[in-house]
Parts: sequence; structure tokens; C-alpha cells
Amino acid sequence: MGIMGSTKNNGNSNNNMTSTTVTNTETRPTVAIMRPVRYEQDSIQVCRTAGFDVISAPMIEILDKRDEHFDGFVSRILAGQSDIVIFTSANGIDHTLDKVTDRDAFITALNRITTIAIGPKTREAALEQGIEISFMPESYSSEGLVEAIRNDVQGKVVDIARSSHGAPILVEGLKAAGAEVFETQVYEIAIPVRGSAQEELIQAILDKTVDAVVFTSSMMVRNFLEMASQMGCKDEVIGMLNDEGVVVAAIGHPTSNTLNIYKIQVNIISNEYTFNALINETRKSFIRSDLHE
Repeated sequence: MGIMGSTKNNGNSNNNMTSTTVTNTETRPTVAIMRPVRYEQDSIQVCRTAGFDVISAPMIEILDKRDEHFDGFVSRILAGQSDIVIFTSANGIDHTLDKVTDRDAFITALNRITTIAIGPKTREAALEQGIEISFMPESYSSEGLVEAIRNDVQGKVVDIARSSHGAPILVEGLKAAGAEVFETQVYEIAIPVRGSAQEELIQAILDKTVDAVVFTSSMMVRNFLEMASQMGCKDEVIGMLNDEGVVVAAIGHPTSNTLNIYKIQVNIISNEYTFNALINETRKSFIRSDLHE
């Protein structure tokens, strides 16, 4: 599907993923999640709706950032010099708008050009702010986005607003397809200060009271293991994650590959880059297990 001829949509799409409700509550497996504070409560509810008890502790902290490219990014949007603007997360939208002096003028300018959201959560955050989304790829990843629009970007000016840990393939892939690409980092991802919540989650894994552990990014994997290292139990935690009684789930192959680097076996890889899809895939493994008992 091409993007340059796309019309703005109203947010209705069949791509939205909804959690599967499990009615049998006699045995509820426990899942450990590590989502940032922004997504924590919604993510807990997704897990509970899918039939899990939840242990939650953020392993990622979101910090605002304004790099040297931000002013140029805003100027190109306001002047109509950008052909395509890409937002790769809801955080990217929030942290962009928080730094813009005239938000209304900026949003009006965005709505004159092709604006892309990498997935449904990003699109939802955009629509809440009055930003009209022209296109969303079927695969919610940098790789999927490059593949979806590579034939439409030759000679186009593309602006990307995202985190300091964005996948290089997005910029590299679009440049290779003939686009002039500008990137601004509007927020950064950091490791939070270790607190009781993080320690309790790690201890629950050590105590074998967790049935599944889900990871949604490579940074989350690294921060989680750094926390375990600070507690002096990194090797023990890795051993527990490799126990046959624990399901380890990851969004996409990049996250899975990072887990593999640390010698952690991954049982489930969600090819749809949403938390809902990952939890539903994780729950299916328990349903299959129940059927064989």
C-alpha cells in the first residue's frame, strides 16, 4: 500500500488487538511485566483480562530530551518542507508536543502532510492530540515500516521523532530507498532507580512464584539484568528464566535476540509488535498446557 496518496483516517482499523478473556479462573498463572510507568496500569489490566495474576515493576524510565536537531525539525514542519513525518511511539508524540511553542500551529502543519504512526498505540496518542494519521504499517516495527513505504520515499524529505534508542534500520532503510532523512531524539530511555517493586519482581522469579516473564524491548532486557546484577543474583535469575516451568516471551526478534545473547531461552516471540498480542500469545501457551494435563 502506498502512502503518498493516502487519506487521513479517523482511527478506525481492524489492526487494533483486544485481549482474550479467560473465564476459567480456578488456576490463574502469574506473569511478570516491566512496562514503563506510562503504560503500567493499562498493561496490568490487559494481563488480568487475559487471565493472569500480575507482578509489575518498571524496568524502563522515560526522560525528556531536546537534541540539537529539534528546532530544525519543527521549522521544517511549520514551513511545509517535510513530506513525511514518522512517530514511532506515543511517548514520541507527547515529548514532541511538550517542547513545541505553538502546539496548535504545529499540529495544523502536521495535518497538511503525510504523518505516519508505527502502530495502534502511537496512532491513538496522535488522534487524542488532534493529529491526523495518514498511514500505519501492518507490521508495527521499524523493519515493517521501511518495507511498507520504501517504494514511496524516493526524493522525499522524511522527519522522524523518536527515542535515543531507536533502531538504526529505520533511518538507514529510508536513506537507502532514496529519502532525505532527518532524525530528532525527543526522549531517552534510562534505567530507573532500583526500588522495592523491582526487587520484589526479581525475588518472585527466584522464588518460582512467576509462571511467565514478558519483555517488550532489548533495553528492558538489559535493564532487568542490570538490576539483577546489582542484587547479586544475575546468574541465578538467568537460570530461573531457563527453567522449564517458566515461559519467557518477547516482542519481535530483536528483543528475542537480546535475550539469547544472555543465554536466555525464549519460548514465545510475538511477531505483532503490541503488548496485547504478546500477552495473548503467552496465554495461549497456558491454554495448550491445560489441555494436555
